[in-house]
Amino acid sequence: MGTVYLAKDTGLNRNVALKILRADLSHDPEFSRKFLEEVEVTASLAHPNIIRVFTLGEHEGRLYLVMEHLDQPSLEERLNRLGKLSEPEVLEIGLGIASALQFANEETGLIHRDIKPGNILFGRGDIPKLADFGLAAGARSALGQQDEIWGTPYYVSPERLLREPEDIRSDIYSLGATLYQAIAGRPPFEAETAEEVARRHISDRPPPLRSFCTNAQEQTVVTLDKCLAKKPDARWTSYTALINQLADALRRMG
Repeated sequence: MGTVYLAKDTGLNRNVALKILRADLSHDPEFSRKFLEEVEVTASLAHPNIIRVFTLGEHEGRLYLVMEHLDQPSLEERLNRLGKLSEPEVLEIGLGIASALQFANEETGLIHRDIKPGNILFGRGDIPKLADFGLAAGARSALGQQDEIWGTPYYVSPERLLREPEDIRSDIYSLGATLYQAIAGRPPFEAETAEEVARRHISDRPPPLRSFCTNAQEQTVVTLDKCLAKKPDARWTSYTALINQLADALRRMG
């Protein structure tokens, strides 16, 4: 959706992340209006596991956001370097991101719609932080019914691909796919084309987690299996339930 720069806030003498959106999006009046409305809501979110948006606006015809800057590698970068993470690390990340999603949904009613390893960053103390809250929401609400699917094929929910209504269970699916990859070292579905990955999300069951991580405990396996259920009704129906399961799995790790 745009390009991110490391920038300096000269007023407060701090580094920030400056995201400048693509010119074609900025020049679409309907997109600009709805995007600014959506992101203005998310800019009010103050939670330890959500990247802060400091300001947003338009300059010389280009939409931009100024956000909290973190210099730690993203989860995507960690996985590219390490392949996979330990089970306790993954459970801690799941707890933080689920807490962020719960807070944002309760405060604003929004869902994220683009949860993936590249949108999970880390702050001091290795605290996981969710980025780009509202970007996919703003884009999708503005551009609505065009054919492009907003989201990364490895993590997108079946209902998005089928153009069915989405709710928090769609984000739970994407979070489950992200945590599965972090433990297994690969996403739930792989294929040579994005179209084939999408088809497998709709029709196939992911390979058993223990086929890639033989020591994964039962509570973790059950929790992620339920996140990745094809039908939304078969997934965790609330963040409270998911958080309780992740916390219980972490406690069982000792």
